[in-house]
Amino acid sequence: MRSIFSDKAHMGINEMAEPNRKLTKAEQERYDSFLKKEEKLLEAGYKRKDITVSIITANLLGTVIAAIPCVPAAIAYFVIHGIEVGEKQKHPLYFAAYMLLFLVLIFVHEMIHGLFWSIGAENHLKDIRFGFVVQYLTPYCTCSSPLKKPIYLIGTFMPMFLLGICVMIVSIIIGSMGLFGVGVLHTLAGAGDILIILKLLAYKSKGKDVVFIDHPYDCGLIAFEKEA
Repeated sequence: MRSIFSDKAHMGINEMAEPNRKLTKAEQERYDSFLKKEEKLLEAGYKRKDITVSIITANLLGTVIAAIPCVPAAIAYFVIHGIEVGEKQKHPLYFAAYMLLFLVLIFVHEMIHGLFWSIGAENHLKDIRFGFVVQYLTPYCTCSSPLKKPIYLIGTFMPMFLLGICVMIVSIIIGSMGLFGVGVLHTLAGAGDILIILKLLAYKSKGKDVVFIDHPYDCGLIAFEKEA
């Protein structure tokens, strides 16, 4: 999912830009479903605002921001446990096991998004979809129904918090360098999420009635707001 939409405050359906890559079958179905939801919201008096980030921005700026909590965590770990690496940590299988854990948790990351978003979704888990963009070797989770701002923020932040920050804290407590590495990697894996969170927090609505829908194939979401 990548940013290709313009940042206009209100775009009609006929003004929507076409995807700059071939969508998967699931993405196309989600895109078609989104257009129907958008049409109803616009007819009901809502205005549209895209909140998206590009892959370059997510990878560069997002990673820098996501790395901020890793610095004090690393200092705490090495002050308490030092930097000595044991013999078992040097074994190739030890490294392979933690890399496998990291890869498995990538999919858990998406499941956590879905679990928390489903709390506020109209049809709960039925509105949650998972997929994999082969072009970018990236799994994803998306919610097809409108969400309120708090639940969208919580669902976006929780994977980074649970698999990244919390894992780093646990690793400091028990003194596991391998687990600490997993926590760091999953904190950095939240680079795109943290940028979306910051953009959403910075978003100031002019209307009292505001809902947010996951972008059907781009990295980010779309806000629909109504003044009355």
